[in-house]
Amino acid sequence: MVTRKDIEAGLREIGLSKGDVVVVHSSLSSFGRVDGGAKAVVDAILAVIGDEGTLVVPTFTYGQSVYDPDESPSLMGAIPEEVRTRPNALRSLHPTHSVAAIGSLADVFTEGHEKVHPFARGSALFKVLQARGKILQLGTTHTTSSIIHVAEEIAAVPYLDRSRYVEYKTPQGKSAHKWVRRPGCSRGFDVLEEALQEADAIRETMIGESRVKLMSARAVVDAAVELLKFDQEGLLCDQPDCEVCAEARAMVAATEAEKQDKEITELAEEEERLRRVIETRLSGGELKYFEIDDGDHSPN
Repeated sequence: MVTRKDIEAGLREIGLSKGDVVVVHSSLSSFGRVDGGAKAVVDAILAVIGDEGTLVVPTFTYGQSVYDPDESPSLMGAIPEEVRTRPNALRSLHPTHSVAAIGSLADVFTEGHEKVHPFARGSALFKVLQARGKILQLGTTHTTSSIIHVAEEIAAVPYLDRSRYVEYKTPQGKSAHKWVRRPGCSRGFDVLEEALQEADAIRETMIGESRVKLMSARAVVDAAVELLKFDQEGLLCDQPDCEVCAEARAMVAATEAEKQDKEITELAEEEERLRRVIETRLSGGELKYFEIDDGDHSPN
């Protein structure tokens, strides 16, 4: 059976330390049996980072029901739910992709999240990136690493332009609706594993039956942005039944076609401009360069 002390020792072994900002993606069942369950895991993380650190977890609801920050349960598993329900936790007001946080910067990360897109500049996870935070995977892979959506925002990939209409409760308890950007599929995010391993950006260990990995948010985002520079479809999954990624590829293709059309139009406009300049400068002479020459002599 895995104990809280086992978890603390494993986290320190891979480099989690006092004062760290850490986003945790987790699978409680990956440990096997844990003495104390999700509470023990959260207690262990908080013990390692101390009061100076900040723990952040996704408490996403995806807009599946009316979002009430005080009552809507997280759909992300037992460990995020344990964090969300603690008295000292703060939760952001974003109606589809909220986070809960405990620690010295909890108020900074959660404040104003509802005013921006889920992972855009000013979002909770973008602030984690700015704070030089770390990503901790407890038995999960990069497919759960939401910081990669921040990279998609930074790279401004064409498939960001999707939205859903959601209902939520305001801080005054009133019902309201709004359109919210809908992030893409994350099933292709494991493509970053090789680049991160080659960069020696991941530290890992086993705690019980769980493979635990720690990396900097900056390393993950940098790897993702670098990939997207050369391939805007690089993070999309290859599952034949994934309508989200099929739509995303179509949006990338449409954007590329629009870009090519714009380039062709700009070239045509430049050619027309040059033609008019040349005609104007030759208009006073006997030779009209753009008129048909019926003679035997070349205008050149």
